[in-house]
Amino acid sequence: MQISTGKRRILSRIIGLLSSEHASSQELRTAIGASILELLDADFYASFEWNPQKQAFEFGVAVNLDLACVQSYERHFQHRHRQGLRRWVRQGVHPVSATISHRDLMRSEIYNDFLRPYGHYYGINLFAFDGRDSIGDVRIWRRNGRSDFDRHEVELLSLIEPGFTQAMKRTALANRGAPPAEALTRLSPREASVAELAAKGLADKEIARCLNVTFATVRAHLDNAFAKLGVRNRTQLASLLHASLPATRGITH
Repeated sequence: MQISTGKRRILSRIIGLLSSEHASSQELRTAIGASILELLDADFYASFEWNPQKQAFEFGVAVNLDLACVQSYERHFQHRHRQGLRRWVRQGVHPVSATISHRDLMRSEIYNDFLRPYGHYYGINLFAFDGRDSIGDVRIWRRNGRSDFDRHEVELLSLIEPGFTQAMKRTALANRGAPPAEALTRLSPREASVAELAAKGLADKEIARCLNVTFATVRAHLDNAFAKLGVRNRTQLASLLHASLPATRGITH
């Protein structure tokens, strides 16, 4: 397989990111998104973690996609099309057109109600497995007017699969091994302060007044805290930190 110098640099960057330590699967999958889009010359990136207990994908992240797209999939479309899940979730790298013809895809409900409104046209998926179980994925799409993904791009994404799988396993193991009382130690002092107040139910404007910072600063710190802790909202944050708060440092003003 011939790889250009530019693609080799991008691959090297992605491998470095996969080899690095990340506080959560969400942080890991966010870190590699833009580079994978660059590697495959694609337009949209989304990635989810599989929850075997809930039998659902969650903790979605995205690049060049509105968060509403990720939330719509998690809350509605994955459940609406659960019967066809096994058809799509296959270990390894597969263009969408290898699973369903593009003509049939364009006639489907999920394409017209979900994919087309967000600009998706041609797709390629990487599903990582731990034994027989899916653990997470990478989903890449191109806009209408672009070409479909070819064999060369399947081979490029396949080069990432082993590192992505190992990184997902490593991150999951590290998170399972960390007791709740250590959760806030992953955050900077100001991120921890914002997270604690948010977990107690304070709104962003109230946190800003309490810490004497701007609303935008609160949002930035809270977004960072969500990514590092692997949570998506205040409810999940409060649940994670409930056991942590008595053992953590006080609020920094």
